[in-house]
Amino acid sequence: MSSQRTFQSILGKFSGGLEVLKTVTDYHPTKLELQIASLETLKSDAESKNAAVVNTATILQTFRNNRRFISFRGKETDVNCIENLFKNIASYIKAELGEKDAAYQKIRSIIKKINPVKEKKEEPAAGEEPKKSISSSEKSYQSLVGFGSDVLTLITNLGTAYNPSNTNLTVANFKSKIDELANLNSAVVKAEADYNAAIDARDEIYNGNTGINNIIPMIKNYLASLEGGKSNPSYVAFINAVK
Repeated sequence: MSSQRTFQSILGKFSGGLEVLKTVTDYHPTKLELQIASLETLKSDAESKNAAVVNTATILQTFRNNRRFISFRGKETDVNCIENLFKNIASYIKAELGEKDAAYQKIRSIIKKINPVKEKKEEPAAGEEPKKSISSSEKSYQSLVGFGSDVLTLITNLGTAYNPSNTNLTVANFKSKIDELANLNSAVVKAEADYNAAIDARDEIYNGNTGINNIIPMIKNYLASLEGGKSNPSYVAFINAVK
């Protein structure tokens, strides 16, 4: 797994080699991919693909941070996160209707099923290969929406018996919070797809048949064909630039 830093390093060396080629007066390959104009385009495309990976990783990270903030308890989460709302709703029902109330017992059971995630293991650093499968943390967020829908049904069915003074616990506001999480889950899924696509596109620019890592050896071979072979100053200068 290569990091964004690695790709940036390869591009930097390729750019240096390209500058060397521009000074070689007898560099006139007929192969289109090896011509200076094509190499300039390749460099520009690589810069664009590198930036796309960073940008999509940032967007993905933002959605994940926002989702974490409203979901599970933690040092950097909302005091009215969904996990806390579950517990506050249970406390209200227990106080008003008693601990033997069916809704209270069901919500208490749901709370025990909640599986908070360790977000640091989920978040990819910019440019690192992302997970292709659905992670356990992703499943936890999806499950939280399902649990939230179950709790919403329970408190809705209580009717007028459910009338908390804490407005964060009202049916309408609780539903809004669950809907927000559902929307963020969808946003994360899309952002992950965009991030994966950006990485695939970047990989093609570097490792495809006419990608940087395959073009560099072709250039070396062409320069080695010039007078003096591998002792030619142009060959040596290019090798030093890209090594």
